[in-house]
Order: sequence, then C-alpha cells, then structure tokens
Amino acid sequence: MDDPQHTLVLIRKAGGGDEQAFKRLLVMYHPRLRARLMRQMDATMKARIEPEDILQQVYLEAFKAIGQFNYLGKDSFLRWLFTILDRKLIDEHRALHAERRDVRRETKSVSGDNQRSGYIDLIGRLQAETGTPSRVLRSREAVGTLHTCLAALPEHYQEVIRLRFIHGLPVGEVAERMRRSVGSIHMICHRALAQLRRQFEQMGLSSDEA
Repeated sequence: MDDPQHTLVLIRKAGGGDEQAFKRLLVMYHPRLRARLMRQMDATMKARIEPEDILQQVYLEAFKAIGQFNYLGKDSFLRWLFTILDRKLIDEHRALHAERRDVRRETKSVSGDNQRSGYIDLIGRLQAETGTPSRVLRSREAVGTLHTCLAALPEHYQEVIRLRFIHGLPVGEVAERMRRSVGSIHMICHRALAQLRRQFEQMGLSSDEA
C-alpha cells in the first residue's frame, strides 16, 4: 500500500470528485476488503455466492456514496468501506435465508476456478487491446483494478460483462437472462468492452512510475 501522505492526497481528490483517484484507492484496499469478506462468509454463503460478486456491489455503492464520506483520520476510508461491505454481507445473508434467487446466484453453477479464469482472461484481453504499458495491470492489483473499473460502468454493462466474459455464457443464454434480443446483447457487449477498455487506459501508469 502507498505511504500515508499519498493515500491522504488520493482521499482528498476522491472526495472532490476525482474518479481516477477514487479508483486507485479501491485498488489499494482491494486485498484487505477481500480478506475481510472471506473471513466473514459462512459455508452456505461461499457455496452459493462468489466473493467477487459481493465486492462488485460494494464498489458500486462506494462510487455512488463517495460524496457522503467524511475523512476522520488514518484508516477512516478503509473503515467506511468495511461498513459498506458488512452491510452487503448482512443483506446477502438475509436474502439467502429468505431463499431469494437472482441472476448472480443462478450463475454460481460456474465453479470458482472457472470464474477466476474468466477474470484473468478478461484482464489479458483488455491489456492486449489497450496497447498501453501499465504497472497496475501487470501487478497483483490487476483483479482489483478490474473490479473498480467495472463498478464505474452502467449496471447493464456490468451484467453483460459478468455473464458473457466472466461466466462465459453463450450469447443466447445471456440474452434470455437479460430479456433482450441476441442482436442487442452483441451491441451491448461491444459498447461495454469499449468503455471498460477506456477505464483501463485511464488507470494506466506511465513507464517512469513503474
């Protein structure tokens, strides 16, 4: 993690509406958020929900609520993210016990290993297509970078990328799940990938920062 002074600068920029600074903060804190999530998920939840799906919800809510964050000293931003994460876990726990199902849970049939491979494949695809060297995208922060970039996309773009490129579902099945035509899904995939690619380029670092 970066030094405290640099982190404080990012927090202040993010609070002022700097989207790239906010994304970098989420990338920095991704490992600690995921570690907390894995400690708190029980066996039932792990069997039915992918950790990455919950983190994606956390990042999306954090993007929407950043204007409400008040800096109160060291680790206050991390504690704020933990609060969002804990609330999402409570919501998921209640939903499971109420036996509610949605598209995200139904795609749980895809194994965790396959889903992780989907994230890695998507990262490789985006790196190859941007053509811009980046320290972030070559590091262990790559998955965190992907999550933060996804969180900045419209929700239907997030869904189509998750279903088509992470879970690897056929276009026809994606269309059925999203209640759209096959042609519409092809168009959304193209636009979603283009926007995600731009997000990755914006997150890239110059060679002298590597």
